Amino acid sequence: MNNTLDISRLGKVIKHDAMSFFQNLSLALIVLWAIPVAIWLFSSLTPGDGHMETLSRISIIGTLLKIIIILAPARLYKYCNDSRKGIGYAMLPASSLEKFISMVFYCVIVAPVLYLAGALAVDSVLTLIGGPYEGFAITEYFDKLAQLKHFGVESGFMLDGDYPVYEDYAKILSPTVLVLSNILGLLMLSTVFMFGNMVFKKRKTGKMIGILVLLFIVFMIVMVNYVSNHEQYFQQMCEENAAAFFKRLIYFTSRASLVIEAVVSVVMLWLTYYKIKTQKY
Repeated sequence: MNNTLDISRLGKVIKHDAMSFFQNLSLALIVLWAIPVAIWLFSSLTPGDGHMETLSRISIIGTLLKIIIILAPARLYKYCNDSRKGIGYAMLPASSLEKFISMVFYCVIVAPVLYLAGALAVDSVLTLIGGPYEGFAITEYFDKLAQLKHFGVESGFMLDGDYPVYEDYAKILSPTVLVLSNILGLLMLSTVFMFGNMVFKKRKTGKMIGILVLLFIVFMIVMVNYVSNHEQYFQQMCEENAAAFFKRLIYFTSRASLVIEAVVSVVMLWLTYYKIKTQKY
């Protein structure tokens, strides 16, 4: 089978993978959709003020969205690189490119979009019923600046009424930057676990998580050493210089993260395609 793209063959692969999608991922989706229902029931039975505002629920939905993105590759394409059980995948009448496109379609688009649509629908139904949920999460889910402010208040970075600080940083982190960062971040997460699924034969998700945790630890060690070696410099900064420094730092890191997320995503996608193309059975 050559590596050209044929729309008819691609449609057949997508249809084939659709059967696998609902068979292997439906239970995970149902469990993740049920978690907010369990929280709603628990909050309803809690004495006193058990109300949950929209941004807190959005944070929970965002965490569960990342979980389904992490789980999707190993659940949907668990045996695609298995020397014995992967024969069926290898024998599909489709090119490597068509298999790759279908994999990206279900892992990067279908799984997260389907979960998110279901999660927001469940939240809306629970809000209509009444009880501890206040407001509809869907009305503020795409307001990234409001979520930024909520994160700043919850983390203690700024006070609830500290609007000048909020507006100041909102100018640096524009809605476009926040939306792009969110999309590219989810794309990078998905592509990393897609590649891990093609590389590892067993315990694919756990091994990839272990590697990411190790990389995070190394990154934190480097950052802590850098800060400790420049501690005197930070102590000598006056309040005005410190504010200007952190604004520049946020501006630089927010833009740099976009580039890093895009580059990592492209590299992971290419490596995944290369692994599909060269996989031996």
